[in-house]
Amino acid sequence: MRKYDIVLYGATGFTGKRAVAYFQEHATKELKWAIAARNADKLTELKKELDLEVAVIIAEATNSEDIEALVSQTKVVLSTAGPYDLYGSELVKHCAKQGVHYVDITGEAPWVNQMIKEHGATAKQTGARIISFCGFDSIPADLGVWKLQQFFREEWQKEVSTAEGYYVLSGGGLNGGTLLSALNMMEKGQTDQMTNDALLLSDLEQRNFIVKQNESFKNRYSKEVNKWVYPFVMGEINTKVVYRSIGLQLEQNPNLLPHFSYDEYHAIGGRFPSIMAAYGMATFNVLSKSRSMRKFLKLIGPKTNQGPTEEQIEEGFFRLKVIGQDADKQHKAMMTMQFHGDAGNKATVMFLCECAFMLAEETAKPALQKELAAGFLTPSIAFGNRLYERLQARGLQIDCKVIKEERK
Repeated sequence: MRKYDIVLYGATGFTGKRAVAYFQEHATKELKWAIAARNADKLTELKKELDLEVAVIIAEATNSEDIEALVSQTKVVLSTAGPYDLYGSELVKHCAKQGVHYVDITGEAPWVNQMIKEHGATAKQTGARIISFCGFDSIPADLGVWKLQQFFREEWQKEVSTAEGYYVLSGGGLNGGTLLSALNMMEKGQTDQMTNDALLLSDLEQRNFIVKQNESFKNRYSKEVNKWVYPFVMGEINTKVVYRSIGLQLEQNPNLLPHFSYDEYHAIGGRFPSIMAAYGMATFNVLSKSRSMRKFLKLIGPKTNQGPTEEQIEEGFFRLKVIGQDADKQHKAMMTMQFHGDAGNKATVMFLCECAFMLAEETAKPALQKELAAGFLTPSIAFGNRLYERLQARGLQIDCKVIKEERK
């Protein structure tokens, strides 16, 4: 019998503290949870700061024995300890071995791909549900495309064949964990792998469905949103997660659709801001390949326990519009999702914690557990409509509508 329903690992970092506070406010009285990290003093300080009455587990992320002992005590592990390439591998390994469910907020697709190769088969055998990308990257994209798929099926009995996502962001800010994860990917040379759209499909039989978008139209005026747009900074992550969701659906139904394409843009407004933003992204990508530049960014950027102020987080906002068509281009619709609060800090914490709550609820229903897919899943495939309803109840607004175009 495991002592805890959920253990929050990385509880003393910036996002970890916010996750603990979210549990304190929203966890049911019946839920048994504990906080964990490698530093005992910081965990003690956190308990005092939030007036917590929960158990504490000390575990070094890279110590296999520590992590094995931690995982053996719980049904679900929630991890906010990044970079995950440095501090997540032992957790995933032992969760897969012991059949313990796992959620995180990584955007490190190359690391997830490596974990799939090393532990995917084991997780399926033990029944472990390993679900990464449960933050702003990539729940809005993944759930948004999933919801648009449901709309097409209900409205027209058709499948979405091509889709594009357009983001509008305001307020909020970068936290230290996100910056350090991005810099670690650069230092390890993993960013080169991000050009591979099928990166997260290596374990699937169905992986030849992706249609490559025309690169020449990346920076352009979009009549769909009436704004100039440029490639979204997290698009290389989100598209791969969406493609894995499609691939997992095709594993169950190979005849679902012959091909699919998805791309993402940041809708910024005028032509000049769009061009300058795209140029800035390109310049950063070039400069960040320099070791001295990465050192400089670490020096001046937020540290692991640092991020935007509470006021900045509350004033944040994001909107995502996903516009899709069927293969015959006879039907077109738009999914709109929006949330008041910083995407990378408030929304991310809410997404992550609600996913963990759902996993814990599943463990209390053995019959349901037998019906659910195991292995390395995406949020939409793991939770589907339950995720949609749960996040709506927490303030995420989602709706779909038909787009009627004038016939010439």
